[in-house]
Amino acid sequence: MYFGNVVSGSEIHIDGFKYFSDYHSIDNDLPTIIVGWGLVKELYGDTVSILHKCIDQKTFWTFNLKERKVDYEVDIEKFKEFTYNIFGDNVPYVYLDILYSKKSTTKKIIKKILTLKESHIFMSENNMVYIFGENIIFGIDLNIIGYFDDKKEKVLDRIKKLKNSVLIDSKIFNNYRDFLFKIKNKNRLIPYIIKNGDNN
Repeated sequence: MYFGNVVSGSEIHIDGFKYFSDYHSIDNDLPTIIVGWGLVKELYGDTVSILHKCIDQKTFWTFNLKERKVDYEVDIEKFKEFTYNIFGDNVPYVYLDILYSKKSTTKKIIKKILTLKESHIFMSENNMVYIFGENIIFGIDLNIIGYFDDKKEKVLDRIKKLKNSVLIDSKIFNNYRDFLFKIKNKNRLIPYIIKNGDNN
């Protein structure tokens, strides 16, 4: 799983980022940084400014090491931080709010969860359950459900019996600690990360 694209005339290796020598081969779903003033001018012509490193919301540029080493190092770190902060923002998140949502809305969410064709499930230390299936992350707070008699155990039992589900244990979770640290410990994304790729 990757955070972004790095485009450069000479190969650059950054953990968690895809390197491309050809700008037209990039992964368009990921943010991109283009390395080298000459290269960015070749690609964008006079539409790019030497004073502004942001080309659009997902595309940036910086000087290469030979042009301006300090700028390169600073801009790469800024780009990395940017990609870490937005990682997972494109994945829909649905929280099962049994206290304040309409009863009809709650029923629809529960029905959707129970009919998932496959799912990855993670329960955090603070009793939040995150379920990823059909490109949606569902969040369930067991602390709140625990106020309703024995419903907590019933909910857990139903979740564990979801069709074609993978329950993420502590061993799997520990393999992704470094990755999670980079993205500011967004625990809701754990099932999504594990379903869609390795931890680089």
